[in-house]
Amino acid sequence: MTAISRRSSVRRRLLLAFVLLTVGMGAVMMGAGLVAYERLGRHLLEGNARPVMRLLMEAEQRAFLAEDHGRRVLYWGADLADGLGLDFLVGKQVPPEWRALDDGLHLLREKAHFVLLATHDGLRYALSGSTGAFPSLWDETRRLLLLCAVAGLAAAVLLGVFLSRRLSETLTGLTHAVETGGQPGSLPPLPQVNLDDEVGVLARAIAARERDLARYMQRESFFTGDVSHELRTPLTVLQGGLEVLELRLAALAGGESLMPVLQRLQRTVADMSDMVRSLLLLARRPEDLVPEALDVGALVRELCHGDPCVCLAGEASVATVGDEGLARIVFKNLLDNARKYAEDGKVLVYVGAGSFRIRNKGHIPEHLDVFERGVRAPFSHGAPTPVGSGLGLSLAQRACEQMGWIIRQENVADGEAVFTVSFPCGQPEHAI
Repeated sequence: MTAISRRSSVRRRLLLAFVLLTVGMGAVMMGAGLVAYERLGRHLLEGNARPVMRLLMEAEQRAFLAEDHGRRVLYWGADLADGLGLDFLVGKQVPPEWRALDDGLHLLREKAHFVLLATHDGLRYALSGSTGAFPSLWDETRRLLLLCAVAGLAAAVLLGVFLSRRLSETLTGLTHAVETGGQPGSLPPLPQVNLDDEVGVLARAIAARERDLARYMQRESFFTGDVSHELRTPLTVLQGGLEVLELRLAALAGGESLMPVLQRLQRTVADMSDMVRSLLLLARRPEDLVPEALDVGALVRELCHGDPCVCLAGEASVATVGDEGLARIVFKNLLDNARKYAEDGKVLVYVGAGSFRIRNKGHIPEHLDVFERGVRAPFSHGAPTPVGSGLGLSLAQRACEQMGWIIRQENVADGEAVFTVSFPCGQPEHAI
């Protein structure tokens, strides 16, 4: 079983979730704090500047009326604003860039100055001055909010590391137990089965499935062993009886007419013996196989010997590592399948370094999985009646999986079906 990547582990995702949640909340709170501080500062500045603005506007109007009556001592709005440390501008005194602004408070020069604009009786008034401690308070507020965000992020990392370990401890233990149990029945006892949460439900389901699978594998192993044992004896008796019968028929007058039937019986018994042997080999676990040096070229030549419809090409000797019985199943079943479905009766076989390729005339439908158990191809000319039992290619694929070989099928452009078997090239040191 493949180990889970640290990047995709639950513990890492929990820690990342804590960090991202803190970063998101810190960004939102920092933005909300800055917006709130700016709105509050604007409200305070405007709340204090508007009464002064109204007084200065009234003073300006009274001074204008008093000048019309010939009074000598006049207090204009600008004079009063100067005593307050402010600038009060009226009409054309207002700079053009301020005239384009809407009435209300505006902060200028990085919030170091303000200008309050108002329009009364068609005349534009402007009151400007320094915002005082507002810029420094603004910078200090930003630093405090940033410090709080960094402290919150550090706390979230520490809390995330602690909680992610506590929250994922049971699930991590269950995952490790499942990873270490490679074969059915090898899973160690799971302490998580006593939990009342979702991990406990999952652990109990895994333990129950493990028990069922182990019992199934045991039944299958017993069944295969019992069947092979029970079939070997009668098959041996049949083979011996057929040999005796062949000798008796050869000595009898007119026995030649029964020879085809006898030969068919002998082939059937031989096929049944090969099938039992194949089932016994495939029933073994891959780790129980002992690797041995194989000569694929010699094995294929032996299987193709004396067959006029098979054209063998390639290297005479190709070394690899595997099980001879399983390799014989692979090559024999592929040869039998190619002979059976070749439209022109010809089979081309090539053996090279690391590969075995067999091809015959005949197109296999693209939707048809020929390696699936029980799948049978139709007659070569499209007749609906199928031939074959649908087990040969399935057994060949299982044999390749047992040895770590790769088998694949494809159709080529000229209407030929090609089967390719890839196997390790050469003889490793551990082979015997």
